[in-house]
Amino acid sequence: MYKFHYDRNNFTSIIMVPYKGNTSMLIVLPDEGKMQELEKNINKDRLKYWCDRLSYSYVDLFMPKFSISSSFSLADTLREMGIVSAFSDTADFSGISEETQLKTSKVLHKAVLKVDEKGTDAAAATTVEIVLTSMPLTLKLNRPFLVFIVDHSTKSILFMGKITDPTA
Repeated sequence: MYKFHYDRNNFTSIIMVPYKGNTSMLIVLPDEGKMQELEKNINKDRLKYWCDRLSYSYVDLFMPKFSISSSFSLADTLREMGIVSAFSDTADFSGISEETQLKTSKVLHKAVLKVDEKGTDAAAATTVEIVLTSMPLTLKLNRPFLVFIVDHSTKSILFMGKITDPTA
């Protein structure tokens, strides 16, 4: 059982897979040949629309192993937010070091997401046997898809990426 929605207007399957803690992995799988159209039209309102329409369904999910990572320099972003003195010769780090000639030279952020045969951490569950009245939906991630790690309490995107070749 996964939370699932098929958006007929955007030719896209959306599935929410439990992840760690209060987060989930939201997988957005456009129909064959629809990735460019999806990327042009995706925004926070569309993501909210999809999340609001997710409902539990029986899904046979076939997911490849994948790993994606990215690094970003945050220095310019921090300066734009007003954190300027930390990068200047007049920076004051006396609260963390006795050295007086310190300043921040760079700030890097690296994000890594790995999915493998071990899957993700799952919460404890109670087993209930239910007889199917129809066959489960089969969802194979064998073409490009988008992945988001979302926090349920803040409704924030913690990570997002694109898997261009899940067969590699």
